[in-house]
Amino acid sequence: MKKNISFAVALFSCLFVSACVTVPQEKPVNKNQLAISSVRDIPISYAQGSQFSLAPKYVKETSLKPEQTQAAYKFYANAIVADLKKHGYRNTDDASNSVFHVGFGIALASDLSDETINDKFGITPGLPDNDEFRKGSFLIYIEDALTGDKVWRGAVQGFAHEDISDAEREQRTAAIVSRVMKQFYATN
Repeated sequence: MKKNISFAVALFSCLFVSACVTVPQEKPVNKNQLAISSVRDIPISYAQGSQFSLAPKYVKETSLKPEQTQAAYKFYANAIVADLKKHGYRNTDDASNSVFHVGFGIALASDLSDETINDKFGITPGLPDNDEFRKGSFLIYIEDALTGDKVWRGAVQGFAHEDISDAEREQRTAAIVSRVMKQFYATN
């Protein structure tokens, strides 16, 4: 009899506890969500007025059309130059006269996986994939012109905004560049 009562109490307790479990609902994905990370590799600083040059890097195979890739790189190059100039640095097209080089690349997750970014670049912001939106990455680094060593690396992941105007794209690109570069300026 005691066993039956103990069993009944245990069964009732299990049913009661399982009925109290709530399953959290997933948060809806925000298309404007960004994940940003950066790392300072060596403690070299650059004075305002230092010259820099751009060194864009391209993914070998991309799902974008060449004109789409070129347009995206142009937006990012313009935003990087404008942001660095705003912080007192000078752009030069002559890489031999620059104090540091700014390398950067852009890719969709379908063309450059998080694993590859982590293996080749060393940092990944970790924005989760989403079936509804196309995830993309913007990678940027500062390389010392004299030594060739990477001084700083930054990575941003977000979702591609394919249906916005060029003016909106320009503003979004500038905001993305500014947010990641803020981390460089804080450690420079």
